[in-house]
Amino acid sequence: MQWLVTGCSTGLGLDLARAILQAGHSCIATSRSKSTNPSAVLEIESLGGVWAELDVTAPDAESVVLSLVREHGGVDVLVNNAGYALGGVVETFNIDSGRALMETNFFGPARLIQSLLPSMTSRGTGVIVNISSAEFWHPHPGTAFYAATKFAIEGFSEALAAEVLPLGIRVLIVEPGAMRTHFIHPHKVGLSPLPAAYVGTPADTVLKVIISAHGLEGVDPRQAAQAVVREVTAGPSRGRECSLRMPLGGESVTLTKARGEGFSRLAAAVAAEDVKCDFA
Repeated sequence: MQWLVTGCSTGLGLDLARAILQAGHSCIATSRSKSTNPSAVLEIESLGGVWAELDVTAPDAESVVLSLVREHGGVDVLVNNAGYALGGVVETFNIDSGRALMETNFFGPARLIQSLLPSMTSRGTGVIVNISSAEFWHPHPGTAFYAATKFAIEGFSEALAAEVLPLGIRVLIVEPGAMRTHFIHPHKVGLSPLPAAYVGTPADTVLKVIISAHGLEGVDPRQAAQAVVREVTAGPSRGRECSLRMPLGGESVTLTKARGEGFSRLAAAVAAEDVKCDFA
């Protein structure tokens, strides 16, 4: 089984590449530049993997992916992991920064999926893994634009899953809670200026917690990567249905349950009020 994983310089992407190779699979690990983490490149290549430069937002991203397929063979599992976070209240958030965030976190994965789907559908097999976030279950104040990118990938993935399931292709949405990587390093996560009116509000509190929590996050990226590899390789079997979503870590599981309970209460309330707006 050959995997292609984006965003492998550090964090979950690098641990995914390690876990894939240690499980005996083939892996094409990618990053925007090999120079970002040369030791990681050497490590993955020493384990038998391939490392390639790929910027998911570049105009030639699709052609790069297709050239990798021609050189190394078909991709059985695509993992859209490349992404980053920006924080700040909506009032002062730079719209151009928001567009760039969406290009990486949403349109980048969409481009790669489009480039690989024809070969997957022709073979009648394949798995697409999109890395989302526990923010989908509980978007916090101060993370509106980042949460929007994850809501976009969630909705896209859910519709895509229904499209490609009859063709033998699985879609898996992975929703990790805060992970102990450099993802929210204070020097890496950009924060827009906080207007005076927001000082002391929940947005202010959340943004401070995000930065101060670096190094204390609850999810172990190594274990998370191994869990993803196990889930993908297990596949469908007798008595086992493949799930669409995969919350990772206690935080994500707790938020998932809370969101489900909230929707159940809403459904009950709507039924009780008998709100009808349809034509008779």
